[in-house]
Amino acid sequence: MRITPTIVALAIGLASTAALADASVSTSALVSGNDSAASCASAGKQVSQALGASATDAARQEKKMGLEFCNAGYYRQGVSHYAKAMELVGQKLAGI
Repeated sequence: MRITPTIVALAIGLASTAALADASVSTSALVSGNDSAASCASAGKQVSQALGASATDAARQEKKMGLEFCNAGYYRQGVSHYAKAMELVGQKLAGI
């Protein structure tokens, strides 16, 4: 069997897709599946209360991305970013 550049590119693409899927599954596992503006608002409030002066830039960035996704109507992704922000400060979202 002859290995062509197309086959190599396809294999790399499939491997990349599998790696991205694993990453999104682990983040999505933090979210219980409530896809609503109310779940975004609740998560955003929890994150705002949890982030203090000692919050890392990464946690602040996750909070910002959560807000942006929620405002755009992508509630699951927004809550996922809020969950990641909470994880970065050593806490978990409650009741989401």
